[in-house]
Amino acid sequence: MEKDSIKIIGNKEESREEAILRYLIEAEGLKDILDKDFEEWYNFDVWENIGSQQWIFARALEVYRGKKIDIKCGCCEFINCLEADFKKIDNQKCYGIKSAYMIEKVLCEIVLAAAKRESDGTYSA
Repeated sequence: MEKDSIKIIGNKEESREEAILRYLIEAEGLKDILDKDFEEWYNFDVWENIGSQQWIFARALEVYRGKKIDIKCGCCEFINCLEADFKKIDNQKCYGIKSAYMIEKVLCEIVLAAAKRESDGTYSA
């Protein structure tokens, strides 16, 4: 994954020319999930909202396939976030940053699964 594959942008920011612009509002119910305590939303596999899971998974696939995506959070005017900020994700308020965290988490699972397939399932982490 390229370093700048995912960028969160606020309402007053423009998308990068080379990136696909995605809006969190496209994922119905995602904000409701991300409004919960971290312990409730960090486990993607138990989300009951399939549409939100599909939205996150589709973004992870876009990044896996080499696309750059910009996510307009809808809650902030401007975003100044680095990947290092994910270390404090449990206290984060921005929906875009939380969703980027989940996209990266799912992306890691996709990469691991692909590596296992490429080595006949004998890959060991």
